[in-house]
Order: sequence, then C-alpha cells, then structure tokens
Amino acid sequence: MRNPSDLPPRSSSGPSRASGSRIGDKGRIALIVVAVVIVGLALSGRFLAGFYTDYLWHQSVGRTDVFWGVLVSKLELLGLFGGTFILLAILNLVIADRLAPTSFSANTHPLVERFHEFFGHRMRTFRIVVAVLFGLLFAAPAMGEWQNWLMFRNSKSFGIVDGQFQTDVGFYLFRLPFLTFLIDWLFIAVLIITLLVVATHVLNGGIVVQPPRPKLRNSTKAHVAILLAILALVKAGDYWLQRYELTTADRSIVRGATYSVAKAQLPATVLLALIAVLVAVLFLSTLKTGKWQVPITASALWLVIALVGGVIYPAVVQALVVNPNQQTKEAPYIARNVVATRHALGIDNVQQKDISLGTITTADLSADVEPLRDVRLLNPVTMTERFRADEGTRSGLTINDLDIDRFEIDGRVQQVVIGARELALGKIANKSWQGKHLISTHGCGLVYAPAGQVETNGRPNYQEADLDKPQLYFSDFIEGYAVVNTAVPEQTCPTVTDPKPYDGTGGVQLNSFFKRLAFAFDYLDYNMVGSSAINDESRLLSIRRVQDRVQKVAPFLKFDRDPYPVALDGGVVWIVDGYTTSDRYPYAQGADRAQLDVTSGLDEPFNYIRNSVKAVVNAYDGSMTLYIVDTSDPAILVWQSAFPDLFAPITSMPAELRDHLRYPEELFLVQTAAYAKYQLSAEKFFDRDGLWSVAQAPAQRPQTSSLPVATGTADTQPDTALAEFATESGSARYVPYYSMFHAPGADKATFELFRPFVPFSLDDQRRELQAFMTVSSDPETYGQMISYVVQGDLPDGPGTVAANVLSDSIVSPQITLLNSNDSQVIFGDMQMVPIASGILWVRPLYVQPESVAQPSYRKVLVSYQGRVALGDSLGDAVAKLVPGFKTPIGDVVGATPETPVDPVDPGTPIEPSVDATPTQLLQEADVLFAEADEALAAGSLAEYETKTKQAREKVAQALQLLEAEANG
Repeated sequence: MRNPSDLPPRSSSGPSRASGSRIGDKGRIALIVVAVVIVGLALSGRFLAGFYTDYLWHQSVGRTDVFWGVLVSKLELLGLFGGTFILLAILNLVIADRLAPTSFSANTHPLVERFHEFFGHRMRTFRIVVAVLFGLLFAAPAMGEWQNWLMFRNSKSFGIVDGQFQTDVGFYLFRLPFLTFLIDWLFIAVLIITLLVVATHVLNGGIVVQPPRPKLRNSTKAHVAILLAILALVKAGDYWLQRYELTTADRSIVRGATYSVAKAQLPATVLLALIAVLVAVLFLSTLKTGKWQVPITASALWLVIALVGGVIYPAVVQALVVNPNQQTKEAPYIARNVVATRHALGIDNVQQKDISLGTITTADLSADVEPLRDVRLLNPVTMTERFRADEGTRSGLTINDLDIDRFEIDGRVQQVVIGARELALGKIANKSWQGKHLISTHGCGLVYAPAGQVETNGRPNYQEADLDKPQLYFSDFIEGYAVVNTAVPEQTCPTVTDPKPYDGTGGVQLNSFFKRLAFAFDYLDYNMVGSSAINDESRLLSIRRVQDRVQKVAPFLKFDRDPYPVALDGGVVWIVDGYTTSDRYPYAQGADRAQLDVTSGLDEPFNYIRNSVKAVVNAYDGSMTLYIVDTSDPAILVWQSAFPDLFAPITSMPAELRDHLRYPEELFLVQTAAYAKYQLSAEKFFDRDGLWSVAQAPAQRPQTSSLPVATGTADTQPDTALAEFATESGSARYVPYYSMFHAPGADKATFELFRPFVPFSLDDQRRELQAFMTVSSDPETYGQMISYVVQGDLPDGPGTVAANVLSDSIVSPQITLLNSNDSQVIFGDMQMVPIASGILWVRPLYVQPESVAQPSYRKVLVSYQGRVALGDSLGDAVAKLVPGFKTPIGDVVGATPETPVDPVDPGTPIEPSVDATPTQLLQEADVLFAEADEALAAGSLAEYETKTKQAREKVAQALQLLEAEANG
C-alpha cells in the first residue's frame, strides 16, 4: 500500500468543484422551498379568495346572517369537540407520564430508548402536538353536524307523543340526531385516547412487550381500567338512546317498534345497557383487587348477549310468536303506524266524499260547457319544443320548460301554459369571454298561451307577457356568471325598444381591485382583472340558477326541481317550493319516491315532509324572499328560531303573487302514493281489504305498451317493513296534472292537481276507476285535499280508456294513418271531465314530424262509457260522440263558429233526428261504415271522417229508439 505522502497533490480545481456542488445543492433546496411556498400560497390564496367571495355573495343578497350563523355554528362544534378531545387527551397523556417508571427495565425495547433519547426534553411539546392533531382530526366530522346542532339548540315541540315512550315527536326529529352523534363520537374519542394512552405507557416503560405476554405495572393497569370503564359507560348511554331509535325500525310488517321490537329487542337493549354499567363497575373493581379475569370474562359474555339478545332473540320471537298470530299481535302497532304516517306525510286531513256516477244527457252538455272549455289541449312537456321553435326569437335564447298557471282572459279565469325565454350560453353567436360574460347576459321575457285553445294550424295561441323589465338575469337553467354595467354594451331583448344600462342592485359591485382579484382567484379567470371593460360601476352576477340560489341561503331545506315564473309588477319572479323533511318521525312509514323524477330535490329517504316555504326570486336583481306558508310545521319554526331574519310571513306576500301559487306536484306524488294504502283504517290495514293503487299511466304513443316501466330515482326501494305485503307492479303510474277542475257538485272551477286511483292488483288487471283525489291551489282553499270515492259499479279507469282508443275499430285506423308518413303521434294528458253526474275522458293528440321534434296539436279524443270519438276540435269530437250537441266551445281560434241549436230541456235523452226504424238506421250506418273504409283505403281522411260521423249518428239514433221502445 502506498504511503499517503507519496500520493500526488490534489488538483486546485477539486475544492472549487466541491464548493460548487454544495452551492448547487443549496440552490436546489432553495428552489424547492420557494416552489412549495408558492404552491402553498396559491392554494391558501384560492381558499381565502373563495371564503371572501362567498361572504361578498351573501352580503349582496342581504344574508350575512346565514353566512355568519353557519360559520359560527361550525366553529362552535370545532371548539366544543376539538377542545374536549384535546383536554382529555392531554390529561391522560400527562397522567401516563406521571405513572411512568423512573428507569427502564432490562427488557425494554431499544426503540423505546431511542424514542426517549430523541424527544427527551421535547416530550411535553410532543404530547401537545399529538393531542392537537388528533383533536382537529376528530373535530372535523363534527363541523358537518351544524344542522343537527342548530336543531338541538332551537328544538320545538310537536304536541304529539309516540306510542311507545310517550315522548314528544320533536325530541326524535330535533334532539335525538345530535345526541346520537355525540354519544357515537364520544365512544370513538375515548377509544382512540385509550389507544394513545396504551402507546404512551409502552413508550414510557409502563408496559413492557415481552413473551409470552406483556408486563404491566399496577399503576398502568389502573389507568387503562378507568378508561375501559368509561368506554363501557358511554356504550351504556348509547344503548339507552338506541331505545328511541327503535321507533323507526324496519323489523316487521310496518315501520316502528312493533311487537318483536317492543317485547324482545327493547328489553334486550335495556339489559345490554345494564350489562355495560356492570362491566364498568367490574373494571373499576380491579383498582382494588388487581384481578382482570372477571371484567374480561364479563366483556366476552357481553358480546354474546348482544348477539343473542339484540339479533337472535327478536328474530325468534318474530318467527315463533308473531308470525303465527300476526294480525292480533301487531294490531296496536299497525294503528300507531297508520296514525303516524298520515300525519307525517300530511294526509291526515283529506276530506272524503262519496260520489255516484250516472249518465250525461245532451242537455247536460249544452247547458254546461264550461268544463269542456277548461280542458287542457296543450301538454307542457310535449309542447316545449313547439314553444322553443316558435318563440325562441333569436340565437342564445331558448325555452327549456313550460309551466302551468292561470290568468283572467276574456272575462274568465283560464289555465295557461307559460314559458320563460332563458339564456342558453351554448347557443350564443359570440362565444368569446366578453360574449359569454359581458354581452349575452340575460334571458328575455315570458310567453304564454291559453291551455284550452289552439289556432287552426294546430299551434298555440301565443301571447307575450307585458313586462317593463323582461330581462331574466336569474332563471331556472341559466349557467355561468355575468358582469353588467361594463364598457361593452349588453345584447338587449327584442321587445325592448329603448335599452338602458342595468339599474338593479343585484350582484357584487366590483368597485375595488381587491374584489376583482379575489374573484379571479376563485374562478381561476385572469380576465376578471385583465379586462379594461370592467369598471367600478360593474356588478358581478353569480349563482344565477334559482334553485342553487335559494339552496345557498337555506341549505337546511329541500327545494323542488321545478321553479315556475310569474309576472309581477312589470318584472318576473320565480317561485320555488321549499320542504322540511326528516326520516326520524316515530312509527311513520317511509315515503314512496318511485314516481319522482331522477332530478327531484327530494333525493333522500324521508318519512316526514311539509311544504312550509315558498321562495321567491326576482329574475332581474336576484333578490330573494322566503315566505313561511305553514306555521303549523315545527320544523320550519326551528329554522326560523335559528335564523329569525331569514323568513317572512305569508301575510306579507303580495296578493297578486298569492293568486299564482301552486301546490307542488312532487309533494302530491308522494302523498297520493301513500294515501292509496293509508286511506284504510287501522282495522282493515292488515287484511288489505279496500286497498287502492294509483292508476296506471296511459301510453304516450300508439306503439307503446299502456304499462311502461317506471323510471324513478335510483334509491326508491320500499321500506323492508312492507316486504310481507304484496305490492303492485313497477309499471308507470298516472302523472298528476293541473286543471281548472269542475268538481262534482261544485258551482265553479278551482285550480287543482288531479290524480286517480284503481283497486289494488298485483298484475295491474284492475283498472276500474275507484276514486280520484284533488288538491286546491286557490288562495282561499290552498292545500285542501279531497278524495272522491266512486260508489256502485266502477267505470273504466284511464288505462282502460286509453286501451279502448287504440282498439276502437273506427278511431284506431285514423290514428294509424296519422302515425305514418314520417310522422309520430303523441298523446297528451288523459283528462277526466265531470259533467252533471257523469264523466268524460278527454285527450289531445299531437303529430310530430320525424325530421324535427316540433309537435303540433292535431286532434282530440273523447271517450264516454266505452265509446270513443276523434275530432279536429273538442266540439267536433263531442258532437260525434253525442249527436245533437252543437254548442260552441271556442277551443280552436279562428275556426268558423259552430251554429248553436235550441236548448234542450234538462234531463231529456237525445232524440233521433231521422224518422226511421232502428233496423233501417243500422243498415244505413253499415253502408256508411263501408264507404268510410273505402275512403280510408284511398287515403281520403276527410271523407273518411265525414262518413264515420254520419254512421255513428245513425247508430246512436238507433240505440235511442231501441231504448225508448224498451221503456215504453
């Protein structure tokens, strides 16, 4: 080996390279640090910007009370739960350190020694850091409980007690959710603290891990025993609260604490609570005895008893005691379920009326044509594309949805179909940043048409709403944000002849660079600070979809998916229905949501619901008012107590606005589905005698089955509690429709929602009309629900009527002809029209070209007692069905008015117009039917209809003569 002195000297460049290397390493480290700092600042900057812009938005709508109220509630929970965990953790870790041995034993693991060598004098800091980190980790979920926390603090009473514990329902809805979370959180927190304490004792030498088993000091055992005793006591409290949770159990024939729950599971839960207390005492006894065998054995037995008593024993009681005698055993619990469900779903005040259906004479029709004039010929869903094509007016405007309202037109209140021309950013011509945010900023006005009228070309009789401010900066389907009052002119509405700058107070005024910078950070949009078009007078309008807007100021409510526009004071407002819901109402059955749309706001399970709020959003400035319309709802009173300035009384709503309120269709869907079952008395509920189903939905197209499969929300399975009861098929059910309804025996029409029922059947074979329900939207009778129950022989329901149309030998060929030649037939609503003591079924028919989805009204179907007629107008169809009827209805605007006939004496049957025998009349009708078939084969639809009309008149006259001979 060479001597180091013999080695050549180092090159002078060596140290410089090493130094350069060191400098390079420091530079890279510095760059990494700078990059981390920049990323951290960017992320925190985005967070702070979002927080600030959120505050600015709440300030712009005058709802800083909600912003600070929610934030303070979350901070309270963070402090309460986080502080509790930190204090308990630090206390126990300090105790663990105080109980630590003064020196390590020979068996101490080397890692323990290294831990103390490293932390040594930093042990106090280490304890605090660990406690704070775990405290924040466990407090974060608690912040999400701010709604339960506010309900707990502002709890109200229902004045109704449950049948099992005689406890007010308000406890279950408002207090129990937070108490349940608190006890669950406390159990996990104590469990984690126990594990931290054990780890601390291991690191301190109080627990020495060695084979065959760890060695524990007596002081360590005592500390752990106390914590385990606390865990057992917390679990005992959990068992005590679980008793109340059993009132919504799904263990038997209905929901609630039924026989097996009340007689088996409830006592078992109480027993488990007592066992938990006993186990706690046994753990504490080890402080004196030092023996752990007894508490450990008791804990193992506790687990066994929890399995046997909590699961197996109730199942055995259900199988051996309840099921063989279910009717008698479950009777009192079924009664509780019926009463609770009716109240929780708001169907306990349904007024029931028995009706008997008779015949309708020609005189009845001629003397009272108002029900026919109020028939809705325009279906909102079907006619949306027609409105969009005819009244979109220009690129960038569209009609996304049609709603139903009522206006006074020509001296009488008529139902109208109304649509808003909303902004569609995807269809604007200028798609630049300025085009999307500064130029195309709003929709334009409302267009409507009388629902009972069409023009001769089959299109609606369009009318433009007279508005001073037609601009719709806020609407149902609008997207993105807009900046108004900029140097770039906005695109004006076609109806505005003298455009003016935006003069509303909506949005956030961008009168500082800091505000613009905050929004630029929040949106990640440099244009907010780079655009010279934005000045101090500019205002940023954001969250412009009305549902999102009201949800942000009232996140504790559910909101309807279908806002509707109303013209008010020269502008437009949107009305959104708000609901209070809960799934904790004791004994109440869960709501059937199968018929709700997938976009429904009622997207979570519930068994209690009230439509307590009508939220009104101004379409021009975005201002909002939330009116309480149901002060009997304790749930909304809870939130009113939490946010006293958020709500306004319904008495302060303008009268002209109250005239346009609608009872929500989503709520009616849920209520009618429940009423079909819960119209039964508690005594008949088990036997299911007299059970109803919502009527089957008629087919919408000729080639479609009359029983299409329902497409509801994804999570729509019925309660498992009802699994023992048979349920109807999953076919689609009759969709309610709004109508100026002429109720049997009523003097005038009221604006109602309508839905029919049929007798229950597993395979949908029962389609007779058993009953129908209406709910009023008129201000004087708003929310009044009436169930009309048919007595005697049941007539055909809507499903059968629809099937008869498709099988009628005269009408079916005409529909087939219309449903060809590159066009499709679409049916409108199957509407029931009570007249005198009978009912007509009326259904409009639309034809849509296959090349473009723009249907037009073409004909109308009328059915009465199994007979069907198809006409160009409603008057024409009724005249075909009832010869001699010629009273003008006026459903086709611009058509030649029909010549009225002399009024017929009330009650007289239709007289034949030809002096001939029944045989002669039938022979003449047969010839006319043959000629009609020849005309149809030749493609002459007009001649076919004329011949068919003449033939049917002769058949009707022959039948009247035969009836007269039989009675004479």
